[in-house]
Amino acid sequence: MSKKYIFKYNGSKESFLTILDSFHTNNSRFYYFDDYIIEVLDDEIRFGVERAGHSGGNWFVSKFTEENNQIEFRGTIQYIGPENSNMRTKAQKILDKIGLFLLIILLFPILAIFFVISKIQWIIRKIRKQPNPKTTEDKLFDLMENRLNCQRVIDENDS
Repeated sequence: MSKKYIFKYNGSKESFLTILDSFHTNNSRFYYFDDYIIEVLDDEIRFGVERAGHSGGNWFVSKFTEENNQIEFRGTIQYIGPENSNMRTKAQKILDKIGLFLLIILLFPILAIFFVISKIQWIIRKIRKQPNPKTTEDKLFDLMENRLNCQRVIDENDS
């Protein structure tokens, strides 16, 4: 089961949307700034906190409720990617697996080099005592607390 996160924003839905209006938008549903994307739907809001692959990413998907001039965002981090096509034939699936196998064989030396380089970078980071990269959860907290002025709420039921 995914971990639930709760954030509160002191203000109305309109004032929250006014904050979002200051960010670049291609249409009325998506707001882009820095490394984040926000998608506003009717009763749901999605905060894109991390890319995960070519066309997918980790999103904080939350329902929002408004009470007493306060908005509560309650949701989980979910991977949202391109639609799966389950309409492929057996032959297409077998060809996909053969192609993937050949690709792995061809790319193995390159992947081995990248693996060695990443381990060297890890060792250098430890020697220089550099901080570890931000986690998905850290990025969510940065977006909600530092950029959108929301407060994190600890849910006693998740203990």
